[in-house]
Amino acid sequence: MSLITTSSGRIVLKKAASMMVVPYVYNSTYGDYVLGSDVYDLSAIIGDSITLEQDDGNTTTKENEFVASPLIECVSGAKYGLTAQCIDLQNAVLKSCFNAMTVNNVTGAVAFNDDHTLLYAAIRIRFKDSGKPDVVLPKVQLNSKLFINQLKTRLSQGNLAGTAKAVNFVIANAAGTSALQFNVPVTNGTTYTPYTPVSFVPQANTPLFFHHKGSGSTDVYSKVNFENGTVTTVNVNRSSGTIS
Repeated sequence: MSLITTSSGRIVLKKAASMMVVPYVYNSTYGDYVLGSDVYDLSAIIGDSITLEQDDGNTTTKENEFVASPLIECVSGAKYGLTAQCIDLQNAVLKSCFNAMTVNNVTGAVAFNDDHTLLYAAIRIRFKDSGKPDVVLPKVQLNSKLFINQLKTRLSQGNLAGTAKAVNFVIANAAGTSALQFNVPVTNGTTYTPYTPVSFVPQANTPLFFHHKGSGSTDVYSKVNFENGTVTTVNVNRSSGTIS
């Protein structure tokens, strides 16, 4: 063991630059939701309204009959909740974040479902300082709602909200040739990529979102180019991490 100081290399996440949303779509071939081909850059977000907060963990305690200290405490994991307030209610935003149905790209023509339907999305929050990592939520189950009220003195807005789900997620190295595994040991001494609801990804790296289990030793991931809004698939070797 050695003394570890944190006087250098400090990372403070501040001054968000963008929040991008990639909705999932249901794929009947795989019987599951996979990332779709649309990438939305939400720009009309109210200041200081983006919040990613972890709930308190649930604790179950077995008390000791004879002393105050408990025999054991079991702490379960806590969910991560995301909220943001958006004042842009154009078709694309209502479709991607509020599950609205659009009519052949007719501006302003949307309809909403009578009941709640599942809507998932990958979300990336980037900061103005390129040295800060992106906050990436690989899969968020959205539960957003609209507020259209007090229209004389205030304005309508959509409250984007959701719960981050834990899914398989890796990041590519800067060259984009291999997937970097998170350092979680398993019994044979190797490492594997755990399921995760929230990740910090350096801006030089590329997040890869699990798509489906491929044949042999490869899995298929979705690769999102947030700069030009394209989504492609890549094969990742499960053992070596090689990307093809």
